[in-house]
Formats: sequence, C-alpha cells, structure tokens
Amino acid sequence: MDVDGVVVRPRHKYFSEKYSEEYGVPLTEIMPFFKGEYKKAAKGEVNIKDILPAYLSKWGWNGTVDDFLSYWFRGERTVDVNVLDVLRQLRREGKKVYLVSDNEKERANYVMTVVGLKDEFDGAFFSYEYGYTKDDPDFFQKIVDKLKVKPVDVDYWDDDPKNVAVAKSVGISAKVYTSFEVFQKHLSSS
Repeated sequence: MDVDGVVVRPRHKYFSEKYSEEYGVPLTEIMPFFKGEYKKAAKGEVNIKDILPAYLSKWGWNGTVDDFLSYWFRGERTVDVNVLDVLRQLRREGKKVYLVSDNEKERANYVMTVVGLKDEFDGAFFSYEYGYTKDDPDFFQKIVDKLKVKPVDVDYWDDDPKNVAVAKSVGISAKVYTSFEVFQKHLSSS
C-alpha cells in the first residue's frame, strides 16, 4: 500500500503549494528543492536536515529545521480509517500488508512512529532505504526480492498511475487507487 494518497488521506494540495500560499513564497522558489535535493534525500543520498537550511532561509522560515519538518509532517498525517480497517481485516485473515513510499528518513520515521503505522503493518519499504524511488523498476524488484515472493503474488495500490505502471513492469499486480469505494469493491470481488 502506498502511504500518501492511499493510507494517509489524499491531499488536496501538495505541501509545496500549501507553504507557498501560507508564506507567500512563489512555487518557482520551492519546486527546485522538491525536484532536486529532496529527490536525493528520498533516495537516501543526503540527509534532509543537512540540505534544508539553505532553502529555509530563502523561503523566509524563521524557526529551526526540526520546527519546519514538524510543520510539514503534521499537515500530512491523517490516516484514512476506512482503508486502515480493511487492511486490519486482511491481516486478521493472515495476509501480509506492507507500506511503500517515496520518503526520506525523517518523514518515514514520523509516519511509522508518530502517526503510528508501525504497529498496523507487517513492514514498510521506504525509498531512502533502497536508493531508488517508485519511478524506478529496481525499487519494486528489491521489494519482491526482500519478500521472497513472485511479483504476480504482490497486490499493490498507489494513487499515482505512473508508479502503478512501473510496478506492473516488474510483474506486480498493481492498481490505481482512485477511491475507497473502488478499493473496497475490488477486494470484495477478489
């Protein structure tokens, strides 16, 4: 299960858009971080706490890096209880359920500990641990290898069609998450 957009409720706006509106910082000043340095952090190549200070000074943030991360992560932590209830039922039935996400270490830790998803899943696969993001087939191949299963035996849900296509390219049974109702209906018919 993908984290953001599936287990954690779909966002109406990306954090970059929210910050831009709330702090009056043009998106053109924010997006280079998310398209460049953040991608490196999501692959585990750099620590986000080391790269953020240069950007925060440009963005007019007056607090600490930790304050910024807390502000960011608090805005993206609402778990979809309907999805979680279905996943709990799957686990009671003996199925293994894992999280998958393009996230750097700080957000991954936040999702697992503060949001409390650690106890709700059999494990998690975060991009920073594997050196690849979900747009690379090697990311999904590493998951399949680690689980020691056939790709076709993995049922994966993501709200981004591009990630679904990449997962399918390695043989995973991947589906686009569009709504809880569609997700529930599919599971009922399986």
